[in-house]
Amino acid sequence: MSRRLAVRSPSDPLPWAFGVVIAALVIIGLTTVVVRESVTADSAHAAIEGTTLVGDATAVQLEGATRPAEATVRTVAGAIGADGALLDDPSRMLDELGRLMDGQSTIAAITVVAEDGSETEIDRREPGFVFRTIGADGTVDVTVLDESLEPVEARGDAPQRARPERAWLDEARWSTDVVWSDLERVPEVGRTVVHASMAARDATGSTVALVSVRLDSEIFTRLLAASPATSYGEASLVGENGVALAGVPGLALPDDAATEQASEGTVAVTEVVTYQRPVSASLPWTLTVVVDGDEVLPAIASLDRTMLLYTVVIVVVTLIMSLLLWALRRPAGEVSVRARTDALTGLSNRHHFEVRGNDVLQAARRRGTVVAVAVFDLDNFKSVNDGAGHEIGDDALRAVADGLARASGPRDVVGRLGGDEFAAVLWLSADEDSATAVERLRTSAHMTLERAVGDRFEVGVSAGWVDTTAGEYRLPALVRAADDAMMAGKRTTKGVAYEGAPA
Repeated sequence: MSRRLAVRSPSDPLPWAFGVVIAALVIIGLTTVVVRESVTADSAHAAIEGTTLVGDATAVQLEGATRPAEATVRTVAGAIGADGALLDDPSRMLDELGRLMDGQSTIAAITVVAEDGSETEIDRREPGFVFRTIGADGTVDVTVLDESLEPVEARGDAPQRARPERAWLDEARWSTDVVWSDLERVPEVGRTVVHASMAARDATGSTVALVSVRLDSEIFTRLLAASPATSYGEASLVGENGVALAGVPGLALPDDAATEQASEGTVAVTEVVTYQRPVSASLPWTLTVVVDGDEVLPAIASLDRTMLLYTVVIVVVTLIMSLLLWALRRPAGEVSVRARTDALTGLSNRHHFEVRGNDVLQAARRRGTVVAVAVFDLDNFKSVNDGAGHEIGDDALRAVADGLARASGPRDVVGRLGGDEFAAVLWLSADEDSATAVERLRTSAHMTLERAVGDRFEVGVSAGWVDTTAGEYRLPALVRAADDAMMAGKRTTKGVAYEGAPA
């Protein structure tokens, strides 16, 4: 670190410093005259930019709200594709679907429709859940579950209601990715809903079931209410069929105003600025934002009254901002840490794990180094939560995180994906193989877990792993392959690290 050396001036530098400050203030004053002349002409353009920024930020938030549903439908489709026997075992299906519902509060329902016409569905009904199976012969069984997924009431041979049209399921049958439905009004729940659907395919590529995850409009209504779009104006989210998912219905581009392309959509300027764009390429919904430009840029609206005070304001604001930034330097650092880490375990959260893991994989590809990607899952962890309470369960999760962190290296990335599932990206040394590295972490996690829960519960840690020797460096593909290997292996023996192969 270099040190700045103080140089003693032969003359008093204070007048020069004052001269520089005065000259700067004079320049600022002259600049206000130029700014005053040009800002008025640019105010309309600035209002458009402000509105598009508000609309784009809202669209990003809306798209982010759908990611848990996409992840869930891929997880269920992958599990069924890997083990078609799940479709014939309601108890295992309840465990699989219930685990996902319990960990994703935004998901309203998960439905699985087998090729023989039978259905399995878990529906969130406060304060618990409803688990429903419909046999191929039309037999309906309904079980009411509490918050911990324990049965409360069973209703065998419940009357079957007419099955609604599900064009989005047929569309998912022919797609290789998640398909989002248009908006639908469901009388049973009294809300507008959307579905994310995907075909579950076996090893031959044949469709064995169709999986659908339902989101209620309340999620998007709450998100819009807290977004910048409603802070500065009004917003609506509408499907291709004209049904409003959230926000103020009836918002549209004015018919009598000139429109132009702006950012990701179309904008029109009248007394207000109207900006319309698709939420994303994969979501068939349209976001419309109507904003008063003066609300987005209030300084421009009051420019004539404030320009005379511009010089004073800019100096005061500079001083205040400097003091404020200095005071906020530590809280800002803490916020940054919270954004990158899992609050319970202190490991990388899912987003940070994906970012760091991709960085490690790309560095390994450039250098020709082998990297292993592993997924870890706690065996019989539900028995700890049910038998000792969630506080002991949290202690167990922290213990596993500590074991993984202790056994990892300085270049490794270890994160919590959610629930009792962890993952690691391991940078292997020249004399270490993937299986040894993964087993080192699994053993360490297993030991710390046993110490945390004691002898009351029979728990363990299972793992699945793949490495980059086959030339695959995409983190999502490697994580999926590792998870598939672990899930397949656990059906035979738990507490083992299983090797997988990326697709």
